[in-house]
Amino acid sequence: MLNQYDIVIIGAGPAGLMTAIESFRPNKNIIILEKKYKPALKLRISGKGRCNITNDANFDEFISHFGQNGRFLKYAFSEFFNTDLLKYFNNLGVNFKLERGNRYFPKSDDANEIVNALIKKINSLGIKVETDSEVKEIKKDNNDNFILTIKNKDKQSTINTNNVVIATGGKSYPSTGSDGSGYKLAIQLGHKITPIIPALVPIETKGNTAQKLQGLTLKNANVEVRCKNKKIDEEFGEMIFTDFGVSGPIILSLSKTIVKLLTKGKKVSIVIDLKPALDHQTLDKRLLREIDQNSKKIFKSLLKSLLPSSLIPVFIKLLKIPQNKQLSQINSDERKKLRMLLKEFSFEVKDFKLFDKAIITSGGINVREINSQTMESKIVKNLFFAGEIIDIDADTGGYNLQAAFSTGWVAGQYLKNISN
Repeated sequence: MLNQYDIVIIGAGPAGLMTAIESFRPNKNIIILEKKYKPALKLRISGKGRCNITNDANFDEFISHFGQNGRFLKYAFSEFFNTDLLKYFNNLGVNFKLERGNRYFPKSDDANEIVNALIKKINSLGIKVETDSEVKEIKKDNNDNFILTIKNKDKQSTINTNNVVIATGGKSYPSTGSDGSGYKLAIQLGHKITPIIPALVPIETKGNTAQKLQGLTLKNANVEVRCKNKKIDEEFGEMIFTDFGVSGPIILSLSKTIVKLLTKGKKVSIVIDLKPALDHQTLDKRLLREIDQNSKKIFKSLLKSLLPSSLIPVFIKLLKIPQNKQLSQINSDERKKLRMLLKEFSFEVKDFKLFDKAIITSGGINVREINSQTMESKIVKNLFFAGEIIDIDADTGGYNLQAAFSTGWVAGQYLKNISN
């Protein structure tokens, strides 16, 4: 390993690889340091191994999925957005398809195709990638250059550089190398970390009702997060019941709200509307009509017309209405109980899964300490950040990967054009 580099990039994920490619000039010595045994482990498993690389949402909607800190990304997205990213990979030989939810995936359904395209480009430029190389310390020398202490297997070495990019990811899926180590390096250099919590994370519920429904997917559910019977947040779309509670796209999107409430010691419930297209009055009319038209049939037959089969025994138990009761014998109170359960199928939240199950991290390097047009630190000259380590996180749907690539692109473009 050479001792002196123009640019050292810490982390070989999407942000780090993009930064390296975009910062390349023939006269620059660039190295990527990756602590794991091969690059982009987390990217390889993203989107269940399929890699939801971006979303087809328009600019304003895209930004809105990042919440309050979304404005930090306005410049990056104005320079390198979803159509730019797709063209970028088209030029690297990767083609995409658009799926439900405006999500883009490679046509091959293989995240490794994305990684391999990036690594092939890195190799063609002669950019060095050192795996099994963990940065333990960063400090400045008397000439204002960076000195990095590197642990490579059983050896320790130091390298000097003019510019450092920290693109180590957050703390989610730590087994892939995204274990929070980048925060420690940033703190060594004087940065503050916005407190981190797991985001886009499955939720554990109390009782065994969810477990009885394990594997059931609801594709058009409306889910509310409630605290003290007050609606705090809501999402419409797809969710799934698991052996511990609930997951799926809308649950993951709501998880940040749930985690924040739980960490404040609040009691939280999630309330599922199984018939979101019908208001209470319209649903009651439908129930009345079906009961009148099928008066000689039994209660279970009515449930079959309203619910997936796995939900029927759960509803029968919760409603305490005999499944063989004739519909003509169903009274108004029982009909109301059924309507309320269809509109407010409620679960008390027990806990949330930790960082090892979280798709992304909420929190990180405070955006006020970073120049959004260069990704350079406002505290330490020639220090840059890209990707998930920054305090930017969004809903599931390709938004977070776009942010990683866009911030990496901006950092790389700036580094390419500055003289050392």
